[in-house]
Amino acid sequence: MSAADPRVRSPLLDHLALGARLALTSGRDGWGRLLLTACGVGLGVALLLFTASFPGIVHHRDQRLYTQNDTFRDEDLPAPGDRTVLVAVADTTFHGTPVRGRIVQPEGPNAALPPGLAAYPKPGEMAVSPALADLLKDPANHLLRDRLPYPVTGTIGPAGLLGPGQAGYVLGGDHLSVDTGALRITEYGHFSPPKPMDPKLVLLNAVGLTVMLAPVGVFLAAAARFGGERRDRRLAALRLGGADLRTTARIAAGESLVGAVLGLAAGAALFLLGRQLVGHIRLAGFSFYPEDVAPQPAVAAAIAVVVPLLGIGVTLLAMRRAALDPLGTVRRSTPGRRRIGWRLMLPLAGLALTVFALALVGPARGTSGSLLVAVGVLLVLIGLCTLLPWLVEAVTRRAGGGGLSWQLATRRLRMSPGPAAAAVSGVVVAIAGAIALQTLFLGISTQYEDRARPLPATGPYRQSVTFPGGAPTADALADRLAHSAGIQATAAYTQFYVESDTAKSWQLPAVRIASCTVLRGFATLPDCADGDAFAVQGSAGQPDAEPVRPGTTVRAAYSRGTGDPVTFPLPAVTATVPAVADADPNGRIGSGLLLLTPAAVPAEALCGQPATVLVSLADGLADPEEQLITAVMAIDPQARAEFPLDPAPDSTYLAVKRLLTAGSAVTLLLVSLSLLVGQLERFREQRRVLGVLNAVGTRRRVLGLSVLWQTLVPMALGLVLAAVGGLLTGAVLQYSAGVPLSADWGSLLALTAISAGAVLLTTVLGLPQLLRLMRPETLRHE
Repeated sequence: MSAADPRVRSPLLDHLALGARLALTSGRDGWGRLLLTACGVGLGVALLLFTASFPGIVHHRDQRLYTQNDTFRDEDLPAPGDRTVLVAVADTTFHGTPVRGRIVQPEGPNAALPPGLAAYPKPGEMAVSPALADLLKDPANHLLRDRLPYPVTGTIGPAGLLGPGQAGYVLGGDHLSVDTGALRITEYGHFSPPKPMDPKLVLLNAVGLTVMLAPVGVFLAAAARFGGERRDRRLAALRLGGADLRTTARIAAGESLVGAVLGLAAGAALFLLGRQLVGHIRLAGFSFYPEDVAPQPAVAAAIAVVVPLLGIGVTLLAMRRAALDPLGTVRRSTPGRRRIGWRLMLPLAGLALTVFALALVGPARGTSGSLLVAVGVLLVLIGLCTLLPWLVEAVTRRAGGGGLSWQLATRRLRMSPGPAAAAVSGVVVAIAGAIALQTLFLGISTQYEDRARPLPATGPYRQSVTFPGGAPTADALADRLAHSAGIQATAAYTQFYVESDTAKSWQLPAVRIASCTVLRGFATLPDCADGDAFAVQGSAGQPDAEPVRPGTTVRAAYSRGTGDPVTFPLPAVTATVPAVADADPNGRIGSGLLLLTPAAVPAEALCGQPATVLVSLADGLADPEEQLITAVMAIDPQARAEFPLDPAPDSTYLAVKRLLTAGSAVTLLLVSLSLLVGQLERFREQRRVLGVLNAVGTRRRVLGLSVLWQTLVPMALGLVLAAVGGLLTGAVLQYSAGVPLSADWGSLLALTAISAGAVLLTTVLGLPQLLRLMRPETLRHE
């Protein structure tokens, strides 16, 4: 047969096929090894696929946000027509769960339908999302039912929701008007550019994603080496049989490809199964529809290519001893000592890159700097992973004496520290990254959580309620609210900025209109009569405000009603008065503010302006916030209760915090599962040794303790290495983010304890398998 004969097959394919055949025809032992490899690789691939779905999730969520954006206002308000609809915001919150509410009133037969609805609800009826329907059915949520007492006649579909867990309702109305805070629109949905994220939060996201994915790569590399000792013996036998280096490399690649392909299939199956369960999961306050969870095709293709290549690369790197010395694996000669030089270069290079990113782009400002910092963190984590085998070998070489179980363990670790170190490498990377992330998070969180601390109450009021378009009836609204259960006192006022033909709003004083009784709570007034005007003295307020000139014709600067705003002359100031400190929880009293009595302003000028009602709740009221919101929405569903002395943290910061916490929990779960799979594989690798020791009379207790020592020693050394590396990396990250250096020792100890517990738990779960292997029957060999 000539060389040009097309029937001649490529040696590469023959060698790959031989490797695959060896992997598939090795009996129960081979299939067990493939099953463990597929499980290990599959777990990593599934998490990678979910991570690759994140851009698609963000895209679909943005599209849903744009669809829900129905309260924007154009420069020119459209005139009523057969396609227009009035929409009013009626959002609320129940025990921390945001509830999106809209009141709709179509003005014509062809009015656009709200997303997710097939028809408009009738006045006084509402359509609700499935999540809100579940909340309303809960017997414990009687305050929510009192807040939304309307009959449910429809269900909002997925097109009108951000996710299956979003609580929302659409209420039919017949009393809406632009003067009372409603907006007139002709279509639902409006694109609005996303709010730029704080560069510090961008950095936190980048580091968090790196920390969560680094253990996955470590575990994928470890899973590719399952059954490595038996594979090395087979390759050494092939070398003794005459196979050259290239042939053994191709055969090893063929074996690795089988496990990687099975792992890819298992990972895809786990991803599809998890995708169906996504709709039932609430992750850090977010929920997603299964159809929105889809990996980017290019990234999914890269995963399908990179994972087998990673398995091949790890196999070729680990088989050098068997390939270069055919007798090395058979006689188990003492390996050469590991070198530390290149291992130290990796974390040092990572730290240097982080500092370089700081010097190049400033204190981690922007995406480019965050990406460089993320690469630096990745190099540090990889470096810590490569340092662990050297550290285990260095410590066990100097360990002597001790009981029989200790001697068996240290002997095993001296001869082969790689598998034991690889078993906990994922934990080391995860904990080092978690400590670094926690340290960075501690520095960044200070500036956000300090803003959310409750402020001391020095005035009579702590709560504030805004009634859209309620300025003409502000006193009546306050009186009605004062008669609600749990309300001790109320005070109503209307405040807005004014402008004139020659002056902008920042050049003129703002006005606050209220009765004399209410105004006396804001400033020290002399005699007060209806029609008087007072100017507040002090340094706080609008620094550019011009002195009040009586008779200046002004109008509301931000008119919320129909038609042109009504003009009126500024009245003469009766007296300049000092403000009462902390009288208004909204903190809006200062110079540049005119305190006016109702007769000083024409009633028409108040049209369309919101009314503010300050509230003092009775002491000892159970669930005061929910009680107040319920009382307010009973008066007007559009009204909004606020708690300015109890500010909430930044919503973007909370979202990042919750997602990172949830991602860290998922990563820890994956690492724990990988530890269990790796432990079972290590027991299988050692079963013949364990069988021999048991056959010659070694007690099971000694063997069990020996295996436990082989886990505890790398774990203890790894946690020390992770703590040192994580703290050092966290300090560099804090410096790069421009935040004060600090450390959360409590969280550090908690993370270390949780990781140690996870390692010990997986070891205990593997003990039944270990006991089954401590039998003479394990000496049988296929």
